[in-house]
Amino acid sequence: MTSERPDPLQAARKMAAIGAATCAALAAGPAPALAADAFPSRPVILVVPYAPGGGADILARTVAKYLGREWNQPVVVESRAGGGTTIGASYVARARPDGYTLLVSVTQHAIAPSLFKQLPYDYLKDLAPVALLSDSPFILTVPERSPYANLSDLLAALQHKGGSMNFGSSGPASVPHLAGEMLNQATGAKATHIPFPGTAPAFTALLGEQIDYLFGDTSVLPSVLAGKVKALAVTTRDRSPALPKVPAMSETIPGFALSSWVGLEAPAGTPPAVIAAINAAVQKILKDPDLLKSFAETAKVPLPSTPAEYGDFRKAEVEKFRALTQKIGVKLE
Repeated sequence: MTSERPDPLQAARKMAAIGAATCAALAAGPAPALAADAFPSRPVILVVPYAPGGGADILARTVAKYLGREWNQPVVVESRAGGGTTIGASYVARARPDGYTLLVSVTQHAIAPSLFKQLPYDYLKDLAPVALLSDSPFILTVPERSPYANLSDLLAALQHKGGSMNFGSSGPASVPHLAGEMLNQATGAKATHIPFPGTAPAFTALLGEQIDYLFGDTSVLPSVLAGKVKALAVTTRDRSPALPKVPAMSETIPGFALSSWVGLEAPAGTPPAVIAAINAAVQKILKDPDLLKSFAETAKVPLPSTPAEYGDFRKAEVEKFRALTQKIGVKLE
């Protein structure tokens, strides 16, 4: 990911200022519902824009568990897959702006505005940034019996017979698809893209040797560590602490960097005090040793942030992917 990660110390200071301002506002006069009925007073729904089993779903369930403990309220994960993550985003954008329906936003949401001529929502206007959660790599994987032992082997094969090779992805114009097209450009290959409705089915195809390679999200990590597939590289700028012996793509292909970030967003119009309350809870659980251990085990790095920092981050990501999709010519069919 080319965007700078929010500085944890700066985020903490800004969160403290937000908390103080919120307390002052509540003390100043009659207020709103948050004063009489502290958020949350009932179950909160986290909408995941993918089918169950992928990296975003796994992370959402982990975060839901810790938020549920923090709030002493159920936090329910609900899958609304399809439309290249736009179905889930559209659902949350139309939800009541009270903080009880949140979108588990992913990198793909920043890509969608440059792929669709018309979306049923405006990503930057209809969804309010709440907090970033994590950043993680995509892992370039090949089947266990693949003849390619490392990235150099795969690159050589792509340069010589790329036209007869194929790669899978979690869907058309998904980050794994973009990564595959970037690899095609870097090698001059014309490997065929085979989209699947999510990482889990794409990974099943890889295990069955129906595709040659896959840029999988962190849900494939257990299989990598168990030796069921081979990891040739990671897509983050640096190596992942979870796979220290696996090189970054950029070590061989300068400038090749993509990552999978996850955040929480609310419908536009959600009261700032509610957004601040959710953000404060997120910042607290992102310091929990057990959650951090869980993140580390799944190659995720926590991203502390304020709502404002997340808002700036989203804008930068939308612009970055608009330039990238134009450069490599990816279009939805």
